[in-house]
Amino acid sequence: MSTTAIILAAGEPRQMSHFQPMLKLNGKSVIRRQIDAFRAAGVNDILIVTGFHAGMLERHLAGETVRFVKNEDYATTDMMASFQCALRALPPECDRVLMTPGDVPYLNVETIEELLHTARPVAIPSFRGSAGHPAMIRKSCFTSLLSYKGERGLRGALAQWKKDTEFVPTDENGMLIDINTELDYQREQREQTQVSPVLTASLTISLGETGIDERGVRLLECIEQEQSLQRGAARAELSYSNAWLTLNRMEEALGCRLVERKLGGATGGGSSLTQDGLDWVARYRRLEQELSAALLEIQHKEFN
Repeated sequence: MSTTAIILAAGEPRQMSHFQPMLKLNGKSVIRRQIDAFRAAGVNDILIVTGFHAGMLERHLAGETVRFVKNEDYATTDMMASFQCALRALPPECDRVLMTPGDVPYLNVETIEELLHTARPVAIPSFRGSAGHPAMIRKSCFTSLLSYKGERGLRGALAQWKKDTEFVPTDENGMLIDINTELDYQREQREQTQVSPVLTASLTISLGETGIDERGVRLLECIEQEQSLQRGAARAELSYSNAWLTLNRMEEALGCRLVERKLGGATGGGSSLTQDGLDWVARYRRLEQELSAALLEIQHKEFN
């Protein structure tokens, strides 16, 4: 039976400044945790619905064997619209899907496997009476879901099969946890720290007396997100003058233009990353992931 895992990662954060799928816990982003859980359960066809920060998310997952489909109307539509985008992108042979939002970091492999053994049209994991993620939905539901225009979005759409939904009990409460606010993220960081010692390190690529570090890369990412140096600086929590200084030092050290400044006019001014800027951000994040992986290996060796 052919199964596709769908990760809904199109929405713009409403209650926090960070993009939830790329938040890291113990050195691994939320969306990479989800991908790993699905693969460990034997689900290898993984479809990610993008929208907000689509390009950045695709670069973050460069090298992963996953597929992407973009909800072009992510800013004005809800999760149901993103799910419908995914359904339209499914291969014809797909018999069922496993669907989760992109802000749920603790998908349980055994729970996923149990969902795949159910025969009902819809199956949802349940911890002490509370429903969690992911949901398993069979092909027999796809046509109705694609045409659904009712209220309550995805929750309302799945209510069509309320009597035919199987709630799979689990002892793991992780499938209830999502990260919607800064407080949620801080709580999970503390929980992870309490579970076991965590080795951390900051990455700096030095070129002479200066170079590129986390603060500089964060500034570049914010400029690209906001398409403005001034707004990007504010998002990165830097003063405008400090952002200018940081950017000029990086460009001088790297020997290339990182940001393209556009003068005002009929369409207004703005700033965006050059191809060199995008490449350096991607390179830094890739090296950062390799460093995190090495630290995790040391951590497992020394503390587990």
